[in-house]
Amino acid sequence: MADQCLLGAVVASILGFLLLLVGFHGRKRRARRDAGQCGSGPVVPGGGGTEVIIVGAGVAGSALAYTLGKDGRRVHVIERDLSEPDRIVGELLQPGGYLKLLELGLEDCVDEIDAQRVLGYALFKDDKSTKLSYPLEKFHSDIAGRSFHNGRFIQRMREKAASLPNVQLEQGTVTSLIEENGTVKGVVYKTKSGEELNALAPLTIVCDGCFSNLRRTLCSPKVDIPSCFVGLVLENCQLPFPDHGHVILANPSPILFYPISSTEIRCLVDVPGQKVPSVANGEMANYLKTMVAPQVPTQLHDAFVAAIDKGSIRTMPNRSMPAAPHPTPGALLMGDAFNMRHPLTGGGMTVALSDIVVLRNLLKPLHDLHDAAALCKYLESFYTLRKPVASTINTLAGALYKVFSASPDQARNEMRQACFDYLSLGGVFSSGPIALLSGLNPRPLSLVAHFFAVAVYGVGRLLLPFPSVKSLWIGARLISGAAGIIFPIIKAEGVRQMFFPATVPAYYRAPPDN
Repeated sequence: MADQCLLGAVVASILGFLLLLVGFHGRKRRARRDAGQCGSGPVVPGGGGTEVIIVGAGVAGSALAYTLGKDGRRVHVIERDLSEPDRIVGELLQPGGYLKLLELGLEDCVDEIDAQRVLGYALFKDDKSTKLSYPLEKFHSDIAGRSFHNGRFIQRMREKAASLPNVQLEQGTVTSLIEENGTVKGVVYKTKSGEELNALAPLTIVCDGCFSNLRRTLCSPKVDIPSCFVGLVLENCQLPFPDHGHVILANPSPILFYPISSTEIRCLVDVPGQKVPSVANGEMANYLKTMVAPQVPTQLHDAFVAAIDKGSIRTMPNRSMPAAPHPTPGALLMGDAFNMRHPLTGGGMTVALSDIVVLRNLLKPLHDLHDAAALCKYLESFYTLRKPVASTINTLAGALYKVFSASPDQARNEMRQACFDYLSLGGVFSSGPIALLSGLNPRPLSLVAHFFAVAVYGVGRLLLPFPSVKSLWIGARLISGAAGIIFPIIKAEGVRQMFFPATVPAYYRAPPDN
């Protein structure tokens, strides 16, 4: 017990020093940002016709259409299928994402859809569990996470966007972008009746999701598929920790549970790799019953087996794709078409809504969008301004997935155990990482500080009370493994943009005169 207290004190000292550096960096960055901030005034739309075409009306497209429409832009949204979507992801909105929803005036979209308040996470490993609450003390009582049926949420946002007179929401399939001398002028699409039409606008924003067929024109996609989610819905059962998401550190990789209505609990079983057992021939049901069910908490076991027997088993590949845009006059990528991360931490919608806030603030001072070259150069700042928030959430998702997955490597398993024990310490050891995960404090330096504090804690556990040659060797591999997990993700996100965005020239880019 004394060793654990001593170890906690050592880690606290290291973490305190690192967080002081984080605070200094944050104040410095805010000062620079404020010094270079552009003024904004009322929007005066340009000439007649559509100003912005949005391809796709999912979470990103619908929220963006409402936001730009509310600012007075004339928006044409083209969505392949306007019926209610039925997906097994995009069902958990973190508190940071809910704050962005408030900022955009879309908070009522979680009303009347039986959405559930989420107040934090419960983490399970072996026979132990720990509750990790969101640090919401400084916020209004309504601020919390929300979980819901993805399709209901999207339909509410579509209705809200379509309620604006200057937003046209149309069902159609965009087949290609219209380009002229390297500038995107609009899109070619087929209407619901099969008629092929052109739609023109000075700015086209592509939000057609993870299966985007337009992104190759606008970015260099490097899509990784580390695993697949197997989705079930558990009915009429109670979570061990009400109003919390549940993460089971199972073998070989995590299992998630969270409520999506007052009577339903979503279960997502992560299966590493791109191939999963066949649902059709019963292999998946057998896998879930023999390999997964024994690792499910007792309170959920019977409902889990009943959901398997019911047969509504669905699968979806988990994609990860760093943002690698080609700045293209007349066009912009948003949402999952632009940037994806492992959905373990439920950060996708938070990133998308944060990106929309950034883009809205950039577009507000522009009266006319028709100077494509000037607009493209100006909007390059979007890719820099979004980075601290997006990269923190992306990096955390990728790193946590690797840390939370079982491994034959003893050093990796020590890191996994250290992460569970570190979060179980409470105080800043849990509130700091949960503030990062929830999007309430998405600061890159804080992420790195906590990640390596976990590694230091893990090494300390190995060396106390008396170090041995074996424990020293495993500790060295633990630190090396931690660096091998997080640094490649940071490199893919962009070190300069992530940690030092104020040093990127586009950070200070002023709006073009118009």
